[in-house]
Amino acid sequence: MFNQARRFAPKLLPLACAWCVTPVLADVQCSSAARATWMDESDFRQQMKSQGVQITKFRITPGNCYEIYGFDENGKKVEIYYNPVNAALVAEITPVAMAAP
Repeated sequence: MFNQARRFAPKLLPLACAWCVTPVLADVQCSSAARATWMDESDFRQQMKSQGVQITKFRITPGNCYEIYGFDENGKKVEIYYNPVNAALVAEITPVAMAAP
């Protein structure tokens, strides 16, 4: 039984670490400004494109952030939270599965 646990432990560690990080990410608060003052989504996407960012997923979070998943100008996977009023970077997350060894 111990041998089975040793075999599965390396596979479970990244999942356990991701589970620990998730609650922290849910607390990212980007703006309390009225939505009428936010940058239009298409303008935001165009600004990111002009900076070399390829967006594969875009969403508005409960913390009023523009959250993107995609690739930066160097082709690195990214998850980034932006202030929707001025497109200022609020947080950049490096998931455990994407972290460098």
